[in-house]
Amino acid sequence: MRLIKVVPFILLLGFSSVIRANDFPTRDRVEYVLFCLQELGRNSMDDLQTCSCRLDSIASNLSFETYGYAVTYERNKRMGGEKGGVFRDNDAGKAFAKQLTVAKETALGHCQQVVQITAPTDLTGDERYSKINEVEEDYGNHRY
Repeated sequence: MRLIKVVPFILLLGFSSVIRANDFPTRDRVEYVLFCLQELGRNSMDDLQTCSCRLDSIASNLSFETYGYAVTYERNKRMGGEKGGVFRDNDAGKAFAKQLTVAKETALGHCQQVVQITAPTDLTGDERYSKINEVEEDYGNHRY
């Protein structure tokens, strides 16, 4: 009976890093990804994957509490007047923001943005294309 009580505890210890990496609420994950997509300037599946990867990397380096404090500081430090001064003069907020900056830089290194290269749709004016057609015509006239 004692073994039954110990096994779940041991399993929880092993999954603690997985639990920590996924403690960001869905709303905050979606908000981050939407802002990231807006920052990248495109809305492709590749960009969605890049932004999701970046958030996963940040989540593995910061607790949600620290992330929340840092984002709040970043958003409100630009506020004018005394209210903004509360954030601008806050040393703890600056420390949280620095942690977030480091986590974001790490995420940029882990999650490379995919750049799509598209070929032109009309190749008839391309000199290289006409040479390919000539080669195909030559091969088409020979019988083997």
